[in-house]
Amino acid sequence: MTKFICMLLALPLAASICAQTNEVDPCTLIDKAALTKIFGEIKEGPKAKEGLMKEKQCEWTNMSGSWVSLSVYTAERWGLKKGSGNNPVEVKDLGEEAFTDKRGTDSEIYIRKGKSMLEVRTSAGSDVARKVAESVITKLP
Repeated sequence: MTKFICMLLALPLAASICAQTNEVDPCTLIDKAALTKIFGEIKEGPKAKEGLMKEKQCEWTNMSGSWVSLSVYTAERWGLKKGSGNNPVEVKDLGEEAFTDKRGTDSEIYIRKGKSMLEVRTSAGSDVARKVAESVITKLP
């Protein structure tokens, strides 16, 4: 019974954290000029999407056919993402904690900052993922 009451009391806090994260629109975290400098001339995007776990996503495609995607989650998913990585490698000097991973030919970087987590995925390589992440992370609350 005590656990149930504690869970009920925690719900407003969890809802508040999720609401703050859901307010962040990943399509607004980087402008076209900054992304073009890192990623190349933009062919398509920003294209807003919703992920499998209802997180907000944004995708762009460049003229060579490569893509980059930004997703914003609540930091509560940090352990899940890090634990499900193929071979997570720690990254220094990004947010409070960060790691990279590789999924097939795609590069991924995950950054935890405050109550938010940023995911940058791209087919354009790890250098592009890192540079986009560096540009975007300062804009998260």
